[in-house]
Amino acid sequence: MSHSDCFVIEDDVLKKYNSNTKIVVPDGVREIGDGAFSGYPNIVSVTLPEGLERIGKDAFRQCQRLQSINIPQSVKEIGEAAFEDCRELLMITQPAEDAVLGDSSFMGCAELTDKDGFLIVGNVLYGYYGIDAHVVVPPGVKKIGQKAFFEYAYDFLKSVILPDGLEEIGREAFYYCHNLTPVFIPDTVVRIGEFAFFHCSSLTNNSLPKRVKRIEDGAFLECERLADENGFIIIDGILFEYIGGLTEVVVPDGVTRIGIFAFHDNDGLLRVTLPESVKSIGRGAFKSCGNLKCVDLPKGEISIEEDAFLHCDRLIKPKQR
Repeated sequence: MSHSDCFVIEDDVLKKYNSNTKIVVPDGVREIGDGAFSGYPNIVSVTLPEGLERIGKDAFRQCQRLQSINIPQSVKEIGEAAFEDCRELLMITQPAEDAVLGDSSFMGCAELTDKDGFLIVGNVLYGYYGIDAHVVVPPGVKKIGQKAFFEYAYDFLKSVILPDGLEEIGREAFYYCHNLTPVFIPDTVVRIGEFAFFHCSSLTNNSLPKRVKRIEDGAFLECERLADENGFIIIDGILFEYIGGLTEVVVPDGVTRIGIFAFHDNDGLLRVTLPESVKSIGRGAFKSCGNLKCVDLPKGEISIEEDAFLHCDRLIKPKQR
C-alpha cells in the first residue's frame, strides 16, 4: 500500500482520492478503482497516465465540476456509469477503438454533444440532445447506450434510423418514447436490452428486426400496437405482454418464455393455459392478478422466477398437466 497527499494506491489500483481540483494520477497506476473519485464536487481536470488499463464502475460518477480528462490509448475497459452525470465535462480524448465501454459510462454528459446533438464516445451513442423528431444515427455507432433517447428526447421523438453495423441497443434506450413509430433496426443487431422500448406505445410491427440473438426482459413491454389480433405481444418466442380481454387465455404454441409482468394487474383473468414449449416464467409475470384461479403448466421442467405469482390471492397452486 502506498499513500500520497491525494491518493490511496494498492497493487497498482487507485482506490481512493482525498483532495485537490486538478489531478495528475501518478505513473504506474493500472486501474482506477470502482467509485474512486465518485461524487467529489471540486475536481475540474484529470490527467491519467499511459499504461492505465481500466477505469472502474462509478469511478468519476457525479463529479459535477469536472471539465476535462484524457483517456490513454492503453485503456481497455471503462466501467458502467464511470462518468455518469459529469454534466460540465467538455473535453475528453477518445478511447482506443478496441476499448470496451459500458452502456452507461458517459450517460448524462450533455456538454460532450456534437453539432447535431449526438453524444458519442468511442462507438457508443450515449445520448441525443438535438431538436429533430426524425433522427438518423451516424455510421460507426455500434451500441445505443442506456437511456440514450429517454433523458431528453422521449417526448418528441417520432422516428429513428439506426446504422448498419449496430450491434446492441442498451437498457431503456428508447424508454417511454411514446410517439416513436418506425425504428429501422439493421440485421447486425444481436442484443436488445431490458426495457429498451418500454411504453413505446406507437411502435408498429414493420419496424422490428427479422432476427436478433438476444432480446432481454421487458424490451417491448407496453407496446400495445405490436399485439396480434388475439392481444399477444410475442417476439422471438417471448410473450412480452397480453392485452386482450379474455378471462380464460390459452398461450400459443411456440412461446418459450412468459416475460416479466406479462399478465400483471389483470383482474379479469381467471385461467391461463401454457403450451409445452414454455420453459420459463419471468419475475412478476402474473403479479396482482387478483382473480386468477388456475394456471395450467406444461409437463416438463419449467423455471419460475421470483414473485411470478405474487398477490394472486385466489390462485390454487399452479399445476402441471
